[in-house]
Parts: sequence; C-alpha cells; structure tokens
Amino acid sequence: MKRQPYPKFEAQDGKRWWQSLRELEGSPELQAELLREFPDGAAEPPDGVSRRTFFRLAGATFAMAGIAACRRPDERILPYTKSPEEVVPGNPLYFATAIPWNGTAVGVLVESHEGRPTKIEGNPRHPESQGATNTFVQAEVLNLWDPDRSDAPAEKGTTREWDAATAALVALGRRARQTSGQGLAILTEAHRSPTTARMLAKVKEAMPNAQIYRYDPWARDHARVGAQLAFGKRLETVYDVSKARTVVALDADFLTHDAAGAVRHARGLAAGRSRLAPSEMVRLYAVESTFSVTGAMADHRVRLPARQVPAFTYALARALGVAGAPDAPLPDAAARAVAAIAKDLLQNKGKGVVIAGDKQPPAVHAFAQLINLALGNVGETVSYVQCFDDAVDGPRGIAALGKAMDAGQVLTLLILGGNPVYDAPADSGFADALSRVEAIVHLSQHRDETSNAAHWHIPRAHVLESWSDVRAQDGTVSVVQPLIAPLYMGRTDAELLSIFLGAPEKGYDLVRATLKQDGAADFEKAWRRALHDGLWAHSEYPRVDVSENRGQLAAAANDALPQGTGVELTFTPDPHAWDGRFANNAWMQELPDAMAKLTWGNVAMISPATAKRLGVVDRTESRYFVSDMIDLGENVIIPVLIAPGQADDSIALTFGQGRRGGRVGDAVGVSVARLRTTNAFFIGAAPKIVKVPGAKDRLARTQEHFQMEHRAPVREGTMADYAKDPTSARKPPEVEHRLPLISLWELGEPQWEYKGRKWALAIDLNTCTGCNACVIACVAENNILQVGAEGVRMSREMQWIRVDRYYEGPPENPRSVTQPMTCQQCENAPCEQVCPVAATNHSPEGLNDMAYNRCIGTKYCLNNCPFKVRRFNYFNYMKGEPNNAETRKAQFNPDVTIRYRGVMEKCTYCVQRINAAKIAAHRSGTEEIKDGTIMTSCQQACPPQAITFGDLNDPKSKVARLKADARSYVLLEEINVRPRTTYLARIHNPNPEMA
Repeated sequence: MKRQPYPKFEAQDGKRWWQSLRELEGSPELQAELLREFPDGAAEPPDGVSRRTFFRLAGATFAMAGIAACRRPDERILPYTKSPEEVVPGNPLYFATAIPWNGTAVGVLVESHEGRPTKIEGNPRHPESQGATNTFVQAEVLNLWDPDRSDAPAEKGTTREWDAATAALVALGRRARQTSGQGLAILTEAHRSPTTARMLAKVKEAMPNAQIYRYDPWARDHARVGAQLAFGKRLETVYDVSKARTVVALDADFLTHDAAGAVRHARGLAAGRSRLAPSEMVRLYAVESTFSVTGAMADHRVRLPARQVPAFTYALARALGVAGAPDAPLPDAAARAVAAIAKDLLQNKGKGVVIAGDKQPPAVHAFAQLINLALGNVGETVSYVQCFDDAVDGPRGIAALGKAMDAGQVLTLLILGGNPVYDAPADSGFADALSRVEAIVHLSQHRDETSNAAHWHIPRAHVLESWSDVRAQDGTVSVVQPLIAPLYMGRTDAELLSIFLGAPEKGYDLVRATLKQDGAADFEKAWRRALHDGLWAHSEYPRVDVSENRGQLAAAANDALPQGTGVELTFTPDPHAWDGRFANNAWMQELPDAMAKLTWGNVAMISPATAKRLGVVDRTESRYFVSDMIDLGENVIIPVLIAPGQADDSIALTFGQGRRGGRVGDAVGVSVARLRTTNAFFIGAAPKIVKVPGAKDRLARTQEHFQMEHRAPVREGTMADYAKDPTSARKPPEVEHRLPLISLWELGEPQWEYKGRKWALAIDLNTCTGCNACVIACVAENNILQVGAEGVRMSREMQWIRVDRYYEGPPENPRSVTQPMTCQQCENAPCEQVCPVAATNHSPEGLNDMAYNRCIGTKYCLNNCPFKVRRFNYFNYMKGEPNNAETRKAQFNPDVTIRYRGVMEKCTYCVQRINAAKIAAHRSGTEEIKDGTIMTSCQQACPPQAITFGDLNDPKSKVARLKADARSYVLLEEINVRPRTTYLARIHNPNPEMA
C-alpha cells in the first residue's frame, strides 16, 4: 500500500490545515496504517485476561511476598501502591517449592520477576533434586503460562461462573452425605500429597460407603507388589547408586524419566564414574529391549526382548544362590552375560545394586530385591521405607471402577486430575461406562477428552500457583507454595474436596492443618523454615528392616515367564508428552529425544532384522527423512523408525501423543491407547503387523547421521588403558596431514592476552548421560523460540545446545556415546573473520559476542562455523497462535533480548548471569567473583554435574583444574580455532570376561 502523504502545513491558512488534518484522520489509509501498527487485541490476549487483570494478579504476588522464599497467606487480589521492601524491579526473587513427579517429588527454586515465574532450578537442600532438575520439571513453567489452559468452569461444554460451579459441588456433596456416600466414587491420580490424603480420609469418614480409586498410566505397583512377594509387605525401594561398585539395570532406564528418582540416580552414578581407579570405578550393566540412556551409559548392554528379562533375572538369581527361581531358556549370549555379571556382583558384595524396571512384572522385582538382600546390599546401596499408602495405582483399579459404573453402582464421580478417557486401558470400559453416571465432575488444567465427557469441568490450579504439599520417595515432605495467584482461579484437589464436603477452605489453611499434626514444638517457626528451605525438617520415613517372606512368589514367578511367541509390544512414557499432560508444551514437543533425536511425534521403533522381515524402510528423500507406516491393529497406524540396538521381534511404542486439549498438541503423533490393555499394560503382543502400502510420514529429527566417521569428536578409552596412561583417552585420531597452527589474523601481531577474567566451560563426557536437561534449561533461560515440526524438518531448529548421539559397531547391537555441543567461544573464531558488518566480535574476557541489532542475516558466520552451533531466525515465530498470547510472553526472561527474524543467535555462556555477578561484585566493593558463583543454565540443571563453568585465569577454579586434567581435549584443534570449551574423554570400565 502506498502511504498517504501528510498535508503540507500552510502557515498562512490555519483553517485549511486543520480541515486537511480532519480529512486525513478519517481516511481509510490512515486507519489501515494505525491497525497495522496497533492491531486489534494488542492490548488483550485472546484468552480474555486483560493487561489490567494480569498486573492485578502480579500485584497479588507482591502482596503475598514475605521473607526470601516465603509467602504471606494474603489472598486478596489487589495492586500495591507501595512496593514490598524485598521487591526491587529488575532483581529476581527465588522461592522454594516442590513439583510432584513420577512417584516422588523434586524440590525446586523458582525464579520470579515482578510476580512472573520464569525459570525453575533444583533445590540443593532437597534430597531428590540436589540442585538439579529434569526436562519435564523445567517445562512446568511453560505449562503455567499455557494460553490454552482452562480459564473457567464449564457445564456440559457451556462456560459457567464459579458461584454456579461451587453451588453444584456443594449440592452433590449434600446428596452424597444423605446416602452415606452410596453411589459416590472418587478417582485420583497417584498423588503423594498428605493434605489430599487427609481430605480423602475426611470424605470417607463423612461418607463411609464412598469408593476411592487411584490410577496412573505409568503406575509403580509392580515394585511395591514385588517387595510384598519377597518380604511379605509392600515397601518403597530407595537406591543409593553413589555407593555402588556394580550396578545391574533389568529393563530399568533409571537415569531418565522411566524411573522415580532419576535425578538422584544420575547424580549417584556420576559419583561412581568419577572414581577413576580400577578398584573404585562403578561398572554398569543394562539388560533391555530398547536402547535407552541407561543402556548408552552402560559398560555392557545385553540386548534382550522385554518378555525374556524375567528368565534372565531368574538365571542371575540362581547363579547367586537365591533359591526358588524357575528355570527358563536364554540365548547363549545372555547366558554368558549372566555368569559374568554374577561373578562381578559376588566380588563386590555390599557394593552392588540390582534395579528392576517398572514395566517388568512383580516377580522380577521380587527376585531383584532378594538378590540385593543375599549380597548384603540392603542397608548399603538399597534401603526400604513405608509406602505412601497401600492403594493400587495401576489398571486393576480403574478396571474395577469401569465395572462399577457399567453396573449402575456409581451415581456421582469426582475425577481429580488425569485424563482417563484418553489413557485408561482399552479393555477397562471406562469411557463407555461414563454415560451411565448421573453426575461427573472433572478437575483438570485443560478441557481434554475426559472434560468433554464430564458434566462439570473445573479448572485445576497449576503447581506453581497452588498451596499444597508432597512427599518425596524417601518420605521427605515439602510445602508446595504458590509463585503467583491462580491465573484462572483454579482449585487444587484438596480445595475441591473441601468444597464437596460443604466447608470450603483455602489451600493455605488446609496444608497448615495437615502439618500441625506433626506436633512441632514451635509450629510457626517450623512453617517458615519449611517455606524457606523447601522441606519439612526430619520428615523422611524411617528405614524398614526386611527379611525373606516369599509367600506367593513361586506362582508369580511362573506367571511372569513369556507365554507364546510372536512380536512383542512395549510401552514407555513419551519423552515429549509423558502421559499426555505435556502434549501442549512446545518446549517438550520440540525437544529431541535422547536416542533417536525425534521431535513432534512418536514412532514404532523396530530392529533392522524386523524391518527387513516386514519390508519397511526409513530413508532420506528430497532432503526430508521419510519412513514407512505399519498397521498394528485396533486402527493404530504409525510410522516406523529402524533403531540401532532394538531387540528383534520387539516393537517399542511411546504412549502420550495423539491427544486433544490444546492448539500445540492437537494432531501431533499417534495415540496407541487402544493397544494397551489391563493384562498388556507395559508389555503385550501385537494384534497384527502389516506394512501400509504407499503410506509414508516425514519425521522431524534434529540428527539423522549417527557415526563419527573416524573423526572422534567424542574421545574415549578403557579403565585399563587409563590406569597405564591417563592421557591415552584424549589422544586424537591419526590424520594424513597436519598443517602448522597459523592464524592469518596473527601474522606479525602478538596473540591477545586475557589479563582479566578468562571464561571457559568444561564438559565431562564420562558423566554426561545425554538426558537433555541442559537443552530445556537453555531454552527457558534464553527465550529460545520453537519453529514447529516443519521448521525442524527443514533443519531450522533454534536450540542453542545440540546433544549429539553417536553409535559404533553393528546396527543390531552397537555401543553409543553422547556429546553436548554449544558455541565453543573460539579464541580464533572463524565466524568473526567473515561477518561483513562485525556483528560477532570477541570480548576481552573471551566470549564470542553477538550484536543482534547489527546482524543483517547473511549467514556467513553459520557457513564458516565448523561446529554448526549458530542458529538463524528465519521467521518471527512469536507471530500467530498460540505463541502471541500475552500469558505466553509473561514467561520470558527479562534479562535476555527477544530475537526476531533475520538475526543469528547462539550460546553466550549465559552472559546475563556473568554480568549480574560482575555488577554484584562491583557493588560489594571487592570486584571478586568466587569460583562457583556463576552457574550457566545448562550447568545448573545438569543432574550428573557434567558441566563446569569458571575463570581459567583463576588457577584454583574447578574449570582450570579440569582444563589441566589428563583427559581434557578440545575439538578441531588441528584447524587452530582454539575453542574455549573443553571436553573430558569418556572412560569405559568393561568386564574383561565379557570382552
């Protein structure tokens, strides 16, 4: 559109000038220009939360702020006219809370900017997190600001006021009390909240005929029932991997999301791998069907279908003298592995640990615990505590509820969280039976599949806007305190139950009432200490002594052996969506999974031999990665991915995709829910496997080539070689030609001397698991945008950290190593030499800086970067739904520039954190920054502490010591770029008897 010229000012005729101005004011051209500059709705997000409401809510957060890491219980939503003294605009505050996660609780510290939670870090005081986090915990902050969250109650799909919803709940509760709870059923998730448990007990007391059910799509019943088979009572098993010398994982990916306590386990294994002595370094064995993070870290990996793991476990038990294990055939390679592993465990009595995975049957867990008991590991590397409760979390409970509803025994159903219509076993009949219930109330953060089937949908408060509590696996209680007032007036589980009982209470009062039962001498002091520290003092469970009490173990062991032949299906949580609750989280959807580097979807992972038999392939076509599709029955058609190390006749499926409930997650992936049944909840048989003729899918992967091609970016060696020569592992591969290390920039010029600080990063490949916690932490800290599935397919992903995965050996059973790749902050940076506008320059402290407002997007620097770690913004990814919602923007870190299209961006070593520390040191008058004061976001999130940041000019700093370590090396040293990031070579500890 051609701009309308402004009228020329006529000094002699003011009347004419004003008339022309009025004509211009009403012209369509000017209105179009105004709309272009200030579009409709710019002041209000589409979800109806006005800017005034947002700041009013933020003001409530300030009004509730007390001492550091504490909150006042003030519930009034009022703006403040005088800022609380601890709130300084521009300076973040940190509050301790906890996030329930997969059978435990992760203690966290949440960063808040003027009432906006923006970043989650681990709480160093908490026994589960120990200062670190995992990918899903990091992503919870984006779930808080999800613009697709439910913002109001709804009755049969029609939005209602809160008063109407409250009145309906009270009326349902009154009716239930009149019949003593006859016809009332409550379905909860596998929660670990003492307050929710107390409120459920109050419901049971007031309505004794009510039935309470629990269900979790990744239930951990097998471990607890296994303890009952072995010891006669249900117990929670707590592992201390840090003390172990030999670790055996039986289909247990205990280092990532597949197991409770994964953050703690990763920290413990890192401690064992840091003991670089032949008699001290941990040795890890993994027995599994699908290549996992734990399998990649293992010194020996035994490839075995999941249904054969019971036979392997029984053979290991017999070899270690544990009686009662049935005999079952094993492949020769697996039988040889049993003998070697048993000998290793016997040589390290009291220093070993055998861990069974959650999807293995209870008998496998029972024999794993009996092995630990027989070897003297109990009390050293393994301990037992009481269960949070004796409820059944798995498919049996929800199947029983489905039968009760189908029989007309349920008149009122309260569903506290979860999405059972989507994730209940296919044969439970749950979804169909809902139509026979008179009143259904669903508490949920989204209007999902279950909400659509309910009569009443109630918005659920997010964990970062809730007063609640939670127990970790070892029993430690944490107070869940809000960082912000509920954006949409959501309710917690306990608050909803209090309304149902007719005595509505705030979550704050409910939690305090629960903790007062602890009997603390000075409750208020203990309460404030708990808010500050993030945990209730001395609340962990006492250790329970155990002894053999096998009861029904023999029958359970025989039942666990495989029945029949054919191709098995295994189900694991989706690394992007978990059980579906993160399906609308763009951070997680675009985060590459640790092994296949797949984003935005799910696949059926099969072995090369199985793929050949089925006649399916995956390959690159027209620069896209394309895979064939297979039909698994029950109308489940899914793309295949030929996965290295996958067991033959075993298909690995992830569950959690293909669901509804938000604009990000809609139409992403394939739902495999119809293949999960009560008896095939984790492991089952495929109804059928047929290649779909002509059907293909384009997968969004961030890495498609997984070989090092003899260049060895990851350098590795064995423990035996390291003991002889500590430098052996870091030595580069032999190359034909080595040129002199000459820089054209330095001919005739002296090299730059870093007389002040000299920032550097060190990454220990011996402890890095490749879990991706660093990637998601960098995304959250640095306002990195998501490009969507098509952007990833075109190699336009924006993440500043790339975790490379490499395989070595035959595709059927290779080894695997991993390497985080960030900007190397080269001292002789190739990117700086080619930028035509000097947008990228070197700082006096050794950082490769980017001037975004100078960059013109030539991409010369990207082309000249040998590490390919620079990212180009092709589009304004904040434009369009759902990312343009104001609630989504509220998550951004105000200390980091928001980048738009046309500029290059990359890792900065979190320069904003460096500058904050320098300003604080300057204000203190010392100018000294102690080692460890500055932590990059990737370093702070890393569970095994594989990343170290610091000043190389400080000889006492940890990064300087690691730089001088015998395993330290830099990448591409032969081209003289002189990276500031160094790596420490990986050391394997193989068993000589399994060479």
